[in-house]
Amino acid sequence: MSIINLISIKPCDNTFFRDGQVFERGINSFISSKNTPYPSVFFGAIFTMFLAENDNFKEMFFHENRYDHEEILTIGQTYLLNNETKAVYVSAPKDLFINKYGDIAFGKFREINQEYHSLPFKTILENPKMKDYQRITHQYINLKNIFDAYREKQYLRIELKDEEDIFKKNKKIGIGLSKETKIAEESMLYQIEQTEFASNHWSFLVEYKIDAEYLALQYKGVKVQDLNKGYLKLGGENKACKFEKVENQAVKKFCQDKAKTKRELEVNNTILKIILTSDLFLEENIENIFEDKIKLIGLANDKPIYIGGYDLEKRQARKMYKGYGAGTILLMEVDSLQENSEEICQMIAQKLGQSNPRGFGKYVIMKGEYSCPKKEQKA
Repeated sequence: MSIINLISIKPCDNTFFRDGQVFERGINSFISSKNTPYPSVFFGAIFTMFLAENDNFKEMFFHENRYDHEEILTIGQTYLLNNETKAVYVSAPKDLFINKYGDIAFGKFREINQEYHSLPFKTILENPKMKDYQRITHQYINLKNIFDAYREKQYLRIELKDEEDIFKKNKKIGIGLSKETKIAEESMLYQIEQTEFASNHWSFLVEYKIDAEYLALQYKGVKVQDLNKGYLKLGGENKACKFEKVENQAVKKFCQDKAKTKRELEVNNTILKIILTSDLFLEENIENIFEDKIKLIGLANDKPIYIGGYDLEKRQARKMYKGYGAGTILLMEVDSLQENSEEICQMIAQKLGQSNPRGFGKYVIMKGEYSCPKKEQKA
C-alpha cells in the first residue's frame, strides 16, 4: 500500500510562479508572480527529482517513451510551514471578514428573492452587521483552527497571517532576445515580479505519494528509492530549492479531523459547506457539474483564476481554464444525508477532482447553513 509522505521545499533564492497572464514582452509588460505555485508545479519538480534519484527507472521510463507520470506520482495538499513553530497554514476561507484592528467576524449566507436579481444562486454572502469590516484577501489560516475554531465559529481563537508576513516581492527587468541572432529585440523590455519568503523560517510543505504497487507491476526488476533530502528545481526560472522528507503533527491531526468530519455528516442535514484548500479548475461551468441530488446554492470567492501555461518551444499559450482559488466557499443543498451520505460525498469528490494526481481540487467538507427571510435559520 502506498503511503502519503510530506516533503518540505525551501527555495534558495527568489522564485517566479506564473499565474494565468499571457506572457507578452513590451515596454509596458508586467508579469506578476503567485505566492504559491499551482500544485502541478510541485508535481513536475518532484517527479523530475524522483527520476534523477533512480537511474534504472529513469532509463526505462525514457527508453520506452512512457507517459504514466500520473499513475506513479500523486500530489496531495500543499501547505505553508513555519519551520520554527511547526505551525502550518492554508488559504483562509472566503466567508471571513476582518477590520483594521485585526478583529475577525463571520459572513453569513442569506437567501434572496431570485425574481429581482440576475445572480445564478439562491443565496449571497452578507457582510457582518458591523462597520469597517472587509472580506479577507491574501490571508492564511492556521491549519489547526479549521476544525476547532472556524467550524465552531469561535472567531477569537482564529489565527490569520497576512501574505506580507510570509512573502515579499521584488521586480526583475528583462529583455527579449532574438532566437536566431541572440541580439536584443526592439520594444522587448518587460518586468517580472519575483517572490521570496519574508524570513528563513518558512517553506512549502507538500503531500505526495509514489505508487509502489504500480511500479512493482509495470517496472518489473527495477528498484527505486523514495526521496529523502537534496535539491530540486522549481518555478518558471528553475530556481534551486532544498527539499527534505518530514513529518508534521498538525497535518496528521488535520487529515484525521477531515475524515472524522465527513463521517459525522451521516445525519439529517441538507446544507453542506465546502472550503477549497487548493486551487480548482473545471472544464465546464461549476453550476452544471453536479447531479440532481446536489445543487450549488451559494459561492464566495475572489476573482476567478486562470490556469494554463506557455509553450516556450512553440512560443504560444496553451489552453486556458477558468478556476477558483484556494479559500473559495461552495454552499450546497443536497437530499437528506441520512441514508446516502457516502454516495453524496463520493459524488462531490469525483466532480471536484479530489483524485486529481496533480494536486488540484482539495477541500474540506462540513455542515453549512443559510438564513431565510423572516424564517428560522436553514440547516
